[in-house]
Amino acid sequence: MRGSPPIQLFLVVLALVGVAIPLLRLTGKAAISAPMAQKEAVVEKTVPAHVRVRFVHKPETLSMKLEGRELVEKAVWGEQEVEFDAKLPTVAEMIVAATWTYGAPNQAMSIEISPDGKDMHEKTVWSSSGSLSEVVLFQW
Repeated sequence: MRGSPPIQLFLVVLALVGVAIPLLRLTGKAAISAPMAQKEAVVEKTVPAHVRVRFVHKPETLSMKLEGRELVEKAVWGEQEVEFDAKLPTVAEMIVAATWTYGAPNQAMSIEISPDGKDMHEKTVWSSSGSLSEVVLFQW
């Protein structure tokens, strides 16, 4: 004797629903909360540093600006270098400008920064036609 098809269909659907409910709970979308943004203190540390600018021919004018502040004002000038101490941020973006006498060949300037307790960083910039205007980035 065979069972009634509507009863068998009802039992199969009941078994599928009985399995589907726990599966939906396990695989369903959980409430997603946005990650909490951590507030990082943006403290740009300044580090005392010794800056030395070396060149082959002494420039007529030399300007090194950091955030609108002229750094070369209190510099000690030599025939082939300029030295000064400054407090520099850990990421220093300097605007360097220099001019040489008319007819001077292409010039190179080497900028060396020795922050206290850190390795020395050096960049060389080149001029053309007697003038130089560059943005130099130092990071330590």
